[in-house]
Amino acid sequence: MRRLACYASSSRSELHSGRSRASRRDHGLIFYDKIPEGDANPEEVIWASRDAATRLHRLVDRFAGITYLVVDDADEASLAVGAIEELDGLSLATLLDAVAVDPKAARDLTVIAALGVLAPPSFEPRVFDEFSRLLADEEPAIRARTISAIACPSWPEFVPLLEAMASDDPHDEVRSRASVALAAFLQHLSGAT
Repeated sequence: MRRLACYASSSRSELHSGRSRASRRDHGLIFYDKIPEGDANPEEVIWASRDAATRLHRLVDRFAGITYLVVDDADEASLAVGAIEELDGLSLATLLDAVAVDPKAARDLTVIAALGVLAPPSFEPRVFDEFSRLLADEEPAIRARTISAIACPSWPEFVPLLEAMASDDPHDEVRSRASVALAAFLQHLSGAT
């Protein structure tokens, strides 16, 4: 599965209805299932190819404040490009290019969440550098939100940053959040559940 696009909160109403443009155009996909939002999961709408080899998932994550698409298929690329364009989505490459041009844009809480959701499972230096910069931001709310966002990729490279924040951050809540995240990271990286 690959997370491929995020949508700002303002796009949520069109996507939340389940009647987005992607559902009206065929793309070889048909409605498969809708999973309502619960305490442990976001709302999810799933479309599948007629042979069930491809599935496109749209998740409305109220905790992160974003809506995003996930595709699972051997031929993700063509579906990904079409879905991103049709729904006016934001890919990781586009997001990184935008924050390179305007670094202040990365301080938006929705952008921080999108970076976390779109970060690949394997280490990506540009994303790591952006997160490192945000973890050092002067604003405690930005650092705290970034700690939540880095849980999505859970790269071991974050451990030293979390250790430093858990012991040295000037803000109590950020230190506390870093301690909790560090414990979760270490448990995840050790293979424990």
